[in-house]
Amino acid sequence: MSKKRAIIIGGGPAGLTAAYEFKKYTDIEPVVLEQSEYWGGISRTVNFKGNRIDIGGHRFFSKSSEVMEWWEKILPIFSEQENFKVTYRNKSVDLNRTTTAVSKDAEDVMLVRSRKSRIYYDKTFFDYPISLTPETILKLGLFNTFLIGVSYMKSLLFQIKPEKNLEDFFINRFGKNLYKQFFKDYTEKVWGIKCTEISPEWGAQRIKGLSITEAILHFFRQAFQQERKGHSSEKHKHLPD
Repeated sequence: MSKKRAIIIGGGPAGLTAAYEFKKYTDIEPVVLEQSEYWGGISRTVNFKGNRIDIGGHRFFSKSSEVMEWWEKILPIFSEQENFKVTYRNKSVDLNRTTTAVSKDAEDVMLVRSRKSRIYYDKTFFDYPISLTPETILKLGLFNTFLIGVSYMKSLLFQIKPEKNLEDFFINRFGKNLYKQFFKDYTEKVWGIKCTEISPEWGAQRIKGLSITEAILHFFRQAFQQERKGHSSEKHKHLPD
Protein backbone atom coordinates (compact mmCIF):
# COMPACT_ATOMS: atom_id res chain seq x y z
CA MET A 1 0.00 0.00 0.00
CA SER A 2 1.43 3.38 -1.05
CA LYS A 3 2.09 5.97 1.60
CA LYS A 4 -0.49 8.74 1.96
CA ARG A 5 0.58 12.26 1.13
CA ALA A 6 -0.87 15.66 1.94
CA ILE A 7 -0.25 18.53 -0.48
CA ILE A 8 0.12 21.83 1.40
CA ILE A 9 0.11 25.05 -0.63
CA GLY A 10 2.30 27.77 0.86
CA GLY A 11 5.28 27.65 3.19
CA GLY A 12 4.12 30.34 5.58
CA PRO A 13 3.31 29.78 9.28
CA ALA A 14 0.03 27.98 8.53
CA GLY A 15 1.54 25.69 5.91
CA LEU A 16 4.61 24.84 8.00
CA THR A 17 2.45 24.21 11.06
CA ALA A 18 0.23 21.84 9.10
CA ALA A 19 3.27 19.93 7.84
CA TYR A 20 4.71 19.71 11.36
CA GLU A 21 1.44 18.35 12.78
CA PHE A 22 1.18 15.74 9.99
CA LYS A 23 4.71 14.53 10.71
CA LYS A 24 4.25 14.45 14.46
CA TYR A 25 0.83 12.86 14.80
CA THR A 26 0.11 10.90 11.61
CA ASP A 27 1.72 8.62 9.08
CA ILE A 28 0.79 11.03 6.28
CA GLU A 29 3.76 12.50 4.43
CA PRO A 30 3.34 16.28 3.97
CA VAL A 31 4.54 17.92 0.75
CA VAL A 32 4.76 21.71 1.04
CA LEU A 33 4.63 23.71 -2.21
CA GLU A 34 6.15 27.19 -1.93
CA GLN A 35 6.37 29.52 -4.91
CA SER A 36 9.32 31.57 -3.65
CA GLU A 37 12.75 30.41 -2.56
CA TYR A 38 12.07 31.45 1.05
CA TRP A 39 10.15 29.85 3.91
CA GLY A 40 8.01 31.71 6.42
CA GLY A 41 5.92 33.85 4.08
CA ILE A 42 5.46 37.45 5.18
CA SER A 43 6.20 36.38 8.76
CA ARG A 44 9.81 35.49 8.07
CA THR A 45 12.77 37.40 9.46
CA VAL A 46 15.76 38.11 7.21
CA ASN A 47 19.25 38.33 8.70
CA PHE A 48 21.08 41.03 6.72
CA LYS A 49 24.65 41.60 7.89
CA GLY A 50 23.71 40.71 11.44
CA ASN A 51 20.56 42.84 11.43
CA ARG A 52 17.21 41.08 11.73
CA ILE A 53 14.59 42.56 9.42
CA ASP A 54 10.94 41.50 9.43
CA ILE A 55 9.10 41.31 6.12
CA GLY A 56 6.25 43.68 6.82
CA GLY A 57 5.26 45.31 10.10
CA HIS A 58 2.93 42.57 11.25
CA ARG A 59 1.75 41.64 14.71
CA PHE A 60 1.58 37.99 15.67
CA PHE A 61 -1.62 37.03 17.46
CA SER A 62 -4.38 34.44 17.46
CA LYS A 63 -7.86 34.16 18.90
CA SER A 64 -6.91 30.77 20.27
CA SER A 65 -4.89 30.39 23.48
CA GLU A 66 -3.98 26.90 22.28
CA VAL A 67 -2.36 28.36 19.15
CA MET A 68 -0.47 30.97 21.19
CA GLU A 69 0.82 28.29 23.55
CA TRP A 70 1.82 26.10 20.58
CA TRP A 71 4.00 28.86 19.13
CA GLU A 72 5.46 29.66 22.53
CA LYS A 73 6.76 26.06 22.63
CA ILE A 74 8.10 26.16 19.05
CA LEU A 75 9.65 29.64 19.35
CA PRO A 76 10.28 30.52 23.01
CA ILE A 77 9.56 34.19 23.63
CA PHE A 78 12.54 36.40 24.39
CA SER A 79 12.16 39.71 26.17
CA GLU A 80 14.49 41.87 28.20
CA GLN A 81 12.09 41.39 31.13
CA GLU A 82 11.96 38.17 33.11
CA ASN A 83 8.17 38.22 33.24
CA PHE A 84 5.92 40.21 31.01
CA LYS A 85 2.32 40.45 29.87
CA VAL A 86 1.07 39.85 26.34
CA THR A 87 -2.32 41.29 25.38
CA TYR A 88 -4.26 39.99 22.40
CA ARG A 89 -7.94 39.91 21.50
CA ASN A 90 -8.78 41.84 24.70
CA LYS A 91 -7.15 39.10 26.75
CA SER A 92 -4.01 39.53 28.84
CA VAL A 93 -1.72 36.62 29.61
CA ASP A 94 1.30 36.63 31.92
CA LEU A 95 4.11 34.76 30.20
CA ASN A 96 7.31 33.54 31.76
CA ARG A 97 10.46 33.19 29.75
CA THR A 98 11.44 29.62 29.01
CA THR A 99 13.61 27.96 31.63
CA THR A 100 16.04 26.84 28.92
CA ALA A 101 18.94 29.06 27.94
CA VAL A 102 17.56 31.71 25.60
CA SER A 103 19.38 34.76 24.29
CA LYS A 104 18.56 37.52 21.88
CA ASP A 105 21.18 36.11 19.49
CA ALA A 106 19.46 32.73 19.23
CA GLU A 107 17.74 31.90 15.94
CA ASP A 108 14.89 29.81 17.35
CA VAL A 109 13.19 32.44 19.52
CA MET A 110 10.40 34.96 19.07
CA LEU A 111 11.70 38.41 19.89
CA VAL A 112 9.49 40.96 21.62
CA ARG A 113 10.20 44.44 20.32
CA SER A 114 8.53 47.85 20.51
CA ARG A 115 7.79 49.36 17.14
CA LYS A 116 6.60 52.46 15.38
CA SER A 117 4.85 51.90 12.07
CA ARG A 118 4.09 54.65 9.58
CA ILE A 119 2.67 54.96 6.07
CA TYR A 120 4.45 57.21 3.60
CA TYR A 121 1.74 58.79 1.47
CA ASP A 122 1.88 61.94 -0.64
CA LYS A 123 5.35 62.82 0.74
CA THR A 124 3.99 62.67 4.29
CA PHE A 125 4.29 60.11 7.10
CA PHE A 126 1.05 58.95 8.71
CA ASP A 127 0.98 56.97 11.94
CA TYR A 128 -0.06 53.36 11.36
CA PRO A 129 -2.63 52.11 12.21
CA ILE A 130 -4.38 55.23 10.90
CA SER A 131 -6.72 56.86 13.38
CA LEU A 132 -9.05 59.82 13.14
CA THR A 133 -7.07 62.57 14.88
CA PRO A 134 -6.52 66.31 14.29
CA GLU A 135 -2.98 65.46 13.13
CA THR A 136 -4.30 63.05 10.48
CA ILE A 137 -6.82 65.63 9.22
CA LEU A 138 -4.10 68.31 9.13
CA LYS A 139 -1.81 66.10 7.05
CA LEU A 140 -4.58 65.08 4.67
CA GLY A 141 -5.74 68.68 4.31
CA LEU A 142 -9.23 70.00 4.93
CA PHE A 143 -10.25 69.81 1.26
CA ASN A 144 -9.02 66.22 0.88
CA THR A 145 -10.74 65.26 4.14
CA PHE A 146 -13.94 66.86 2.79
CA LEU A 147 -13.68 64.80 -0.42
CA ILE A 148 -13.15 61.63 1.62
CA GLY A 149 -16.30 62.46 3.61
CA VAL A 150 -18.36 63.11 0.46
CA SER A 151 -17.07 59.88 -1.07
CA TYR A 152 -17.99 57.96 2.07
CA MET A 153 -21.52 59.41 2.11
CA LYS A 154 -21.91 58.46 -1.54
CA SER A 155 -20.87 54.90 -0.78
CA LEU A 156 -23.53 54.72 1.94
CA LEU A 157 -26.25 55.89 -0.44
CA PHE A 158 -25.18 53.95 -3.52
CA GLN A 159 -23.89 50.56 -2.46
CA ILE A 160 -22.29 48.29 -5.07
CA LYS A 161 -24.47 45.20 -5.31
CA PRO A 162 -23.46 42.45 -5.53
CA GLU A 163 -19.89 42.81 -4.29
CA LYS A 164 -17.80 41.02 -6.89
CA ASN A 165 -14.34 41.59 -5.43
CA LEU A 166 -12.37 43.16 -2.59
CA GLU A 167 -12.39 46.57 -4.29
CA ASP A 168 -16.21 46.63 -4.14
CA PHE A 169 -16.03 45.57 -0.48
CA PHE A 170 -13.65 48.42 0.45
CA ILE A 171 -15.54 51.08 -1.52
CA ASN A 172 -18.86 50.08 0.06
CA ARG A 173 -17.40 50.51 3.55
CA PHE A 174 -14.94 53.38 3.19
CA GLY A 175 -15.75 55.24 -0.03
CA LYS A 176 -13.66 55.34 -3.18
CA ASN A 177 -11.32 58.18 -2.08
CA LEU A 178 -10.22 56.58 1.18
CA TYR A 179 -9.93 53.18 -0.53
CA LYS A 180 -7.59 54.53 -3.21
CA GLN A 181 -5.44 56.45 -0.72
CA PHE A 182 -4.86 53.91 2.05
CA PHE A 183 -6.24 50.50 1.12
CA LYS A 184 -5.64 49.76 -2.57
CA ASP A 185 -1.84 50.09 -2.94
CA TYR A 186 -1.09 48.67 0.51
CA THR A 187 -3.20 45.55 -0.04
CA GLU A 188 -1.84 44.92 -3.53
CA LYS A 189 1.79 45.37 -2.42
CA VAL A 190 1.41 43.03 0.55
CA TRP A 191 -0.45 40.26 -1.25
CA GLY A 192 0.94 40.70 -4.76
CA ILE A 193 -2.48 40.62 -6.42
CA LYS A 194 -4.99 43.26 -7.53
CA CYS A 195 -7.95 44.02 -5.28
CA THR A 196 -10.23 43.31 -8.24
CA GLU A 197 -8.93 39.74 -8.24
CA ILE A 198 -9.46 39.07 -4.52
CA SER A 199 -12.75 37.73 -3.20
CA PRO A 200 -14.90 40.09 -1.09
CA GLU A 201 -15.12 37.30 1.50
CA TRP A 202 -11.43 37.96 2.26
CA GLY A 203 -12.34 41.45 3.44
CA ALA A 204 -15.25 40.17 5.50
CA GLN A 205 -12.85 37.86 7.35
CA ARG A 206 -10.17 40.46 8.07
CA ILE A 207 -12.18 43.66 8.60
CA LYS A 208 -15.04 43.19 11.04
CA GLY A 209 -17.24 45.53 13.02
CA LEU A 210 -15.73 48.74 11.68
CA SER A 211 -17.93 51.80 11.29
CA ILE A 212 -16.49 55.12 10.13
CA THR A 213 -19.59 56.81 11.55
CA GLU A 214 -18.72 55.42 14.99
CA ALA A 215 -15.09 56.48 14.49
CA ILE A 216 -16.22 60.07 13.82
CA LEU A 217 -18.48 60.09 16.87
CA HIS A 218 -15.62 58.66 18.93
CA PHE A 219 -13.34 61.43 17.67
CA PHE A 220 -15.72 64.16 18.87
CA ARG A 221 -16.35 62.38 22.18
CA GLN A 222 -12.61 62.33 22.81
CA ALA A 223 -12.26 65.99 21.85
CA PHE A 224 -15.00 67.22 24.21
CA GLN A 225 -14.55 64.77 27.06
CA GLN A 226 -10.77 64.81 27.34
CA GLU A 227 -10.78 66.95 30.46
CA ARG A 228 -13.74 65.24 32.07
CA LYS A 229 -13.02 62.63 34.71
CA GLY A 230 -14.61 59.25 34.55
CA HIS A 231 -15.37 59.30 30.83
CA SER A 232 -15.25 56.02 28.93
CA SER A 233 -11.75 54.82 28.18
CA GLU A 234 -12.93 52.40 25.49
CA LYS A 235 -10.67 52.58 22.50
CA HIS A 236 -12.29 52.42 19.09
CA LYS A 237 -10.82 50.23 16.38
CA HIS A 238 -8.34 51.80 14.00
CA LEU A 239 -9.17 51.76 10.31
CA PRO A 240 -6.82 48.88 9.40
CA ASP A 241 -8.27 46.84 12.28
